[in-house]
Amino acid sequence: MATKTNTKIGNRDYYRIRRKIDGRMKSFYGSSKGDAERKYKQFLEERAKKMYEKATEFDSATFSYRADEYIQNSLKVSQKYAQGTIRRYIGEYHRNIEGTWLDDMKIKDIRPADVQSFYNSLEISQHGIKELNKFMSGFCKWLVLNGYADNFMSAVEIPKKEDTSNHGEIIVWEDKEIREILRSMNNVPDPQKRHRQFFLVHLLLYSGLRISEALGLKYSDIRDGVIHVERQYYLGELKEPKWNSKREVPMHHRLQQAFKAHKKWHEEEMIRNGYETDFIFTTATGELYHQASVRKALKRFYEKRGIPYKKIHAYRATFCTQMCRCGVPLEVTSKLLGHKSLEVTAMFYALVRKDTQQDAIDRLKY
Repeated sequence: MATKTNTKIGNRDYYRIRRKIDGRMKSFYGSSKGDAERKYKQFLEERAKKMYEKATEFDSATFSYRADEYIQNSLKVSQKYAQGTIRRYIGEYHRNIEGTWLDDMKIKDIRPADVQSFYNSLEISQHGIKELNKFMSGFCKWLVLNGYADNFMSAVEIPKKEDTSNHGEIIVWEDKEIREILRSMNNVPDPQKRHRQFFLVHLLLYSGLRISEALGLKYSDIRDGVIHVERQYYLGELKEPKWNSKREVPMHHRLQQAFKAHKKWHEEEMIRNGYETDFIFTTATGELYHQASVRKALKRFYEKRGIPYKKIHAYRATFCTQMCRCGVPLEVTSKLLGHKSLEVTAMFYALVRKDTQQDAIDRLKY
């Protein structure tokens, strides 16, 4: 006896039944009516299982579980933040929350009082807790948007902490330190054996470029004694300069001399090592330099000569303070540096005025 069917798909016969699921009709197909009913029953069982698993996951998900989900699926792929900012926020989570009692709490149980208590117990700087709060605020917003939790950051206040960090402090090179750095860079028997960062140090001191902008420079960007800042090389990517600060920076005559020497040295290395590039700063194989590699190389250079270590940004800060001391107008200095606003440049002018005032007081003789 032939199996009774009621529909055909392609060249095959099926028995179709229609059942209402969540207010909408859904079709189930089988080789017979009984087979179609079994498919319908199987669907209901699998659906119930998934709903139970989802409810169980929702009920038992911890801060740690959701934080990992947020970091991997949202924060790491965000277009809102720069890569450096993303890494900083993730670092704050790993340093201050991972492995703590808050990390083990179920998301559904967390209340503002819990977060406030956690904040109050942390032994970190004021800057550190502010950075951590940025991670927490973004994480909580993501939780609320996905229906995972209520807004447990709604009544949380950042407690006052001892600010032990030097964030925002302007660190510059002293004149004697600059002289020692340049003397050590220049005083070598064979000019072709100068330190690999010879021109980079000159460039940072005499142009005030950000290190990322310097590492993104090409030979074609330097024309008629002018540096055309068109890009930056940051975290392995070539992109627009910070704040889209494309600009032109005239070259000091000493910087022009250092540039000629570097170009001659680099061209000889390209021939010797068999690579070709238009980028000014590369490794011995023609790869672009990462900031971490530059930091390590300069740190070794300082240690060998007894020069105190300072962050690479100290060169840019030194350039800015020297502009201030020379009486260059605020607007001109700000444009040369590509600052976001005049207020940023004004901090350096305030530092110089403070030094000048102190010098005036020191001249008093009673």
